[in-house]
Amino acid sequence: MKQITLIILTFLSIAAMAQVQFYKGNSSYSSDVLYTFDGKCVYKGRSTYSSDILFSFDGKYIYNGRSTYSSDILYTWDGEHIYRGRSTYSSDILFSFDGMLPIPVLLMMM
Repeated sequence: MKQITLIILTFLSIAAMAQVQFYKGNSSYSSDVLYTFDGKCVYKGRSTYSSDILFSFDGKYIYNGRSTYSSDILYTWDGEHIYRGRSTYSSDILFSFDGMLPIPVLLMMM
């Protein structure tokens, strides 16, 4: 769950930025890159190959892998809430946001 939470928060807090990399611990060595986010996809490690896509984001939905099929939707983002799957029912809200918080604040919330 922690990994998925990190990825969800990454999408929401830096969707407009260029490529961002997440490192293991306090490292900034290229060998310690855990994930790379290019604004649309989260990749395993430093890779940006399509075969290494873990999650995709189209602005509303977060998909499993590089798929954009409705059956592969993991989460829905409406600008204020993250829902489980394709749902927008209040009972399926996983997270609520009041504005966009910086990444360090979001990560401390996990």
